[in-house]
Amino acid sequence: MSAFTESEAQRLLGLENTVVVHNGVDARFFDPQPLDHGRRTSLGLPGPYLLYAGGSASRKNLPGLAAAWRAAAGARPDWSLALAGPRSADRSALFAEVPRVIHLGRLPDDVMPSLVAGAGAVVVPSTYEGFGLPALEAMAAGVPLVSSNASSLPEVVGDGGLLVDPTPDGLAQGILHVTSGDAELTRMVQRGSARAREFTWERSAAEHAAVWARYL
Repeated sequence: MSAFTESEAQRLLGLENTVVVHNGVDARFFDPQPLDHGRRTSLGLPGPYLLYAGGSASRKNLPGLAAAWRAAAGARPDWSLALAGPRSADRSALFAEVPRVIHLGRLPDDVMPSLVAGAGAVVVPSTYEGFGLPALEAMAAGVPLVSSNASSLPEVVGDGGLLVDPTPDGLAQGILHVTSGDAELTRMVQRGSARAREFTWERSAAEHAAVWARYL
């Protein structure tokens, strides 16, 4: 969970004496090998791609992402927007008129680290997240990240990614920056990788155990 989730639980449920224990990131996301050429080709990913990985709930802000990519795509003619996650008719319709969008659907868990590592950048446009694992996975994999500055995401991302307003314009400007090749992106990725290594499941388990120990 996050401090944001804690505050929401206190506000909405009236909980007291809560303790924040952060999630961890799967060790497979630390420095994975990007997809090889054959696998990329089979998925329809011939060139650089901006990756979104997640569902289609309203809080995921896919309309904002669609509008942002429509605005940014002209400046990045070699790039595609790859959407990983469950397919739906609404999702397909939303991106139907948006250029260079690749619908990957739900992929096996063992493919995801390499898919993330092979991305030129990852985008997390959500307006509401209890934690935000896709952002942490991108940082662990050493990929430039543009993330919404809403809810728990600033707490997770810190200075390891570019935080922007989750509006079409904010997201578009963020996308253009993380796909620009600017030298600062290398330093941001390094900060993100170091930050992600603080979020281990071993640390999470130890902190959970410490909470339970108080009541034994």
